[in-house]
Order: sequence, then C-alpha cells, then structure tokens
Amino acid sequence: MKVSTTEKPDRWKFIFFVFCALLLVFRLFAVIFTTLNLGPDEAQYWRWSTEFDWGYYSKPPMIAWVIGVETFLFGHAEWAVRFASPVFHLITAIALFDIGRRTWTVKAGVLAGLLYLTMPAIWLSSVIMSTDVPLLAFWSTGLALLFRLREKPSILLGALLGVAIGLGFLSKYAMIYFVLGLAIACTYDRALRQALLSTSGLAALATGLIVLLPHIIWSVATGFKTVGHTADNANWGGSLFHPENGLKFFGDQFGVFGPISFGLLLAFFIIFFLGRTRLATDKGIRVLLAFCLPPLAIILVQAFISRAHANWAGTAYAAAPLLVGVWASQSGKLVNGTLIASFFVNCLAGLIFSFTIVAPPAVVNDMGLANAMKRLRGWPETTRQVADIARDIGATAIITDEREIWHGLDYYGRDGSLTAPLRAWRRKSSPDSYSEEAPISPSEATNALLVNYRPRDKDDQALDFEGMESLGETQIDLGGGKVRTLRFYRVTGLTEAYEPRNK
Repeated sequence: MKVSTTEKPDRWKFIFFVFCALLLVFRLFAVIFTTLNLGPDEAQYWRWSTEFDWGYYSKPPMIAWVIGVETFLFGHAEWAVRFASPVFHLITAIALFDIGRRTWTVKAGVLAGLLYLTMPAIWLSSVIMSTDVPLLAFWSTGLALLFRLREKPSILLGALLGVAIGLGFLSKYAMIYFVLGLAIACTYDRALRQALLSTSGLAALATGLIVLLPHIIWSVATGFKTVGHTADNANWGGSLFHPENGLKFFGDQFGVFGPISFGLLLAFFIIFFLGRTRLATDKGIRVLLAFCLPPLAIILVQAFISRAHANWAGTAYAAAPLLVGVWASQSGKLVNGTLIASFFVNCLAGLIFSFTIVAPPAVVNDMGLANAMKRLRGWPETTRQVADIARDIGATAIITDEREIWHGLDYYGRDGSLTAPLRAWRRKSSPDSYSEEAPISPSEATNALLVNYRPRDKDDQALDFEGMESLGETQIDLGGGKVRTLRFYRVTGLTEAYEPRNK
C-alpha cells in the first residue's frame, strides 16, 4: 500500500546505503580489534567447523559451515571466526529494506532496515558468531521472497523461497516459527494462499525438502540428538510456573529491540488491534504480524512456564522493524520523533558497547563492566596454566568437568600447547554436551590431570578414579575483581563405577 509520492526516494536510498556501508566498516573494525576472547559457544562452533558434517551435537550445521569457510579463507584467529557476523546482519537489513520499499514506500524500507541495524541486540550480535546470525539472514530473505511471491507468483520465486527456508532450518530450528507464520498468514491473506496453493508453492516445498534432506538423513542416523537437545532446552521438568522468569523475559525485550523501539512496537500492537490506525486494514501488515507475534507470544508463555533466554524470540525482530518503520513512515511528528529518539538511544548504546569491546581491559573494568565480560576473558592465560601443569606431571589426558572450560582449552590450545588428549568427565551415563562425546579411555586415565571447576562435583569424581591427589588451585584474573578458579588433581585409573558411563 504505497501512499507517498513526495518522499524523495533517492535521498532515502542514499542515506540507507551510506549508513550500511559505514556501519559495516565500523563493525568489522570492532570484530578485528576487540580485546575479547572467543566465548565457549563460539569455540564449540569453531571445533565443529574443523570437520564437515550435516549436523552437530546441539545445532544444525550452518554455523559450522560458515566458520569453516571463514577460517579456510582467513585462518583461525578470533576475528576470522566472527568476520561474517556483521555481513549477515547487513543482508538481513537489505532484505527488510526490499520488503518495505516494494510493499509500502522507500522511506518505510529505510526506516525498517536502519531500525534493525541499530537494535541493541544487533550491536552485540555483530561482534560474536551465533546461530541467530545466519538464521535472521535466511529468515528475512525468505520473507522478502514471500512478499514478492505474493505479488507475482512464479516457480523461480517459489523455488528460491524453499531454499531460503531450508537454509534457515540448517541454521537453527527456530525457523519453525517461519512455517507457523506462513500457515497463520495463509488463513486470512488470499493472495498469499493462492500463491502457495499453486506450482509456486510446490516448488517451494520441493526445494525446501531437497535442501533439508541430507540433514534429515543425518538426524535419523544419529537418533535425532540435535532435536533432542533443542527440546531439552525447554526445561519442563520440575515446577512449571515461574512468573518471575516471564516478567524478566518481557523486560529483556526492551534491551533486545531497544527501550524506546520496543515501546513503539507495543504501542503499535495496541492501536492496531483497537483499529485506531489506517494500517489496521493493510493486508501486508497482517502478514507481518503472523511472523512477529507468534514467536513473542510462544516464548513468553515458555518463560512463564519454565525459562527463556532473551534471544529465544529473536525471529520476531525481522518483522518488528518493518511494522514500526511502516507505521512511522505513514504517521505524524509524534511517532516519527519517537522513532528518531529510539535511533539516537540505540546508536548511543551501541557506540558505548563498541568502545568497551575494543578498549583496554583496565578501562572496561573501571566502567564496572568486568562481570559482563568475564566469560570472554582469560582463556589464553587459563590454557597456559593448564598446559604447564599437564606437562609437569606428564599427563596422559586433561580432564575437565565443565563444557565451557573444555571448549576454552580446546580453542586456545589449538597451537599444540596442550600435548595430552582433552576429555570431559561425565556425570551421567550418556553425553550431556559435545565435550563429553569422546569417552575417557583407561589408558588416558593412568596419570591424568583433572581440572575441577565445580567444587560440588569433587566427591563424585573421587569415586570415579582409583587415585586422586591434589595439586593445588589457581585463580585466573579476569579483571575487576573477577577470577576463574580451577582446582587441579592428579587422577589415576578409572573405577568400575565410572567405566560403564564410557560405553
């Protein structure tokens, strides 16, 4: 529903693409010069990337494939692992711009793209590599193709839509919300329904299945372990009503989308459902709502039932910038002024964040942010200390009791400084993380170094080894008074209590 012919589209396009280019350069600079180490999850994805497969322990394969390409081209440094992140986010913003300009106005597309790029969550996500990064790129590309297909169905567009959906699923199973949104939108949008109930829809289904087929075969062959891990994240065991978690998740969304931006989004929902905006009859807006509201509502319910991380509803924030951008482009000074204020606040927060990740650690500590950075600090120092002790005792293996420690040692010991095999102690009979998949062999346990991070596990560990001798402890300074405390033990021989867990 294009309503403006006097918006100076060339000027808006110029603003958008100049901002995109500058922001991309800025974020790549931050990625290259950050003082932060890889986080444990990033280190895990890096490890997966060293061996091609159609799936991995807890995630579909896309994240590992992307990192594999990056490290093939640029090497294995931290910046190389993260390099594609701001590029993927740029692709997402351009897809949103395309939807806005084609369906509404160039100004709407520009506002949507800029709002996405300046979201606080995207400032953070642009300097780390996570599964949400490619997911949002394929999601938004699929949404752009869907709007084009809705205007003019074709087999080619349908096939490309299927590819985008398939690649989205290979990035993260949260792509299921795209399929749900598609199903909901089809119930009330005739143009979309007719497009999908045609050869275009068949082409989308066919190409989507072709893209996913190798991963489906891999999942069947491995007992659907990735799907099972995803289901475990819901954590529906024990008590199932946690209003404090639901309220926290809701409050976190102001930090994800931006404090003013999320307020604008909530205001739009209210006036839309009250019919107080001319957009209440806009069919395109109704389609967008099907891709925005379900993830937010479902994850909010999940948070009240059990728990939910702030990013679990991340897919809602592809359509959300479009809803706010279209509304602002067709509204008066109040909405536009509020949106400009949200850009200012989001950019200010983003610039401060960018400063903290490239500034010397001492400066960040003085700002009181050491606690927020502690999981991304001290891994080279941790690895050196563990390597020294393992070498001193001639360790036959290095055994950890925490997946984060395992992945930190694995990545920062990639230079060969850890000469003994790296293994993880199992609490259960089956692996509870990727780090536990390789069992501890009896020969590896003849004179192993146990790195204890969780003191409460020490007594159970003592039952699993025939001998256990304390070698002291160390505290790695993470800045700002934060430390990573590790206790070291020489362990010898697996007992019968532990050996069955290796089978």
